[in-house]
Amino acid sequence: MSIEVVLIPLAIALTKEIAEGISNQLQHGGQRYTILPTRMKDEALLEQALNDWSCSLRKAESADSITFGGEREATFIVNEEGGYDLILPESADREAFADWVEKVELSYQHYLQQSVYTSLIEKAKEQGLILETEEVLEDNSIQVTYILNG
Repeated sequence: MSIEVVLIPLAIALTKEIAEGISNQLQHGGQRYTILPTRMKDEALLEQALNDWSCSLRKAESADSITFGGEREATFIVNEEGGYDLILPESADREAFADWVEKVELSYQHYLQQSVYTSLIEKAKEQGLILETEEVLEDNSIQVTYILNG
């Protein structure tokens, strides 16, 4: 008997809100900000994804700590669900940042898939499963087949 597991690349498309350029507004201390929600929740994976785009993570715990050094700067803030939202100055080019966030999320999804794959392989080995085949499919999903001992 064998078990087949397919790791499908996680949602590549951005949330509908980002894709359509819809965002929330925040006003604090006389300044207005734009909030772009993301699907990213793991800080380490977010940092890896940002490194792919020659950026570093800047995280704020609240609106009180948000400051911008220029028009091309943005800040991630942790939302109530534990995910990261991108905070932009009102004057920022939302479309350009939405395109950039899409690229970062693609990198993030790649690192997330790698993490899930590594965890799956380790847990299967711990459970005594024997890897029979492993194949990368055209859509970059990974298909692994295990033989059950028992």
